[in-house]
Amino acid sequence: MNYCESPHQKTLVLSHSEIIISMRYNLIKCSCGFSFGSTKSQNNYCTKCGSTSNLKYIETFDNADQLSRAISFANIPDEISHELISKIKQKESKVQTNRTNNDNILGGLSILKKATDKEGNLTKSSLDKFLSEEGLDNSSSEYLIGQAEVQGLLIRINENTWNWLS
Repeated sequence: MNYCESPHQKTLVLSHSEIIISMRYNLIKCSCGFSFGSTKSQNNYCTKCGSTSNLKYIETFDNADQLSRAISFANIPDEISHELISKIKQKESKVQTNRTNNDNILGGLSILKKATDKEGNLTKSSLDKFLSEEGLDNSSSEYLIGQAEVQGLLIRINENTWNWLS
């Protein structure tokens, strides 16, 4: 934020990024039933019917992504809105679960690497010992090794020993 000064006036000058950060995103509903977004507080018009009257401010958001999502939900026909919103929430839940699982697998890979000896061999007993030392007794060495095998990161050398492929 900068000030431009002249002998007779002092003007506040905002940079482009400060304007974007301070911008508010408004969800507006028209009397025709259509919802749309605007960054203006005045002189709005419905993008469907063109009306400039009977516009109702519903909510204000901090960013365009939130506004876009709200507009999408607001314009879903009532007949399918509950079903569609339910399906979207289920999908988001699955995505969150997958992220958590991926984080667990990546964390498991680092544990596998730490339990590997100098020759690059991983044994179930060394992994069990490492998991116990780290306080991860509830983690299954069989599961972690199995996941690494399925992903093609480990190859079984014998009954209790694996080697890294990468």
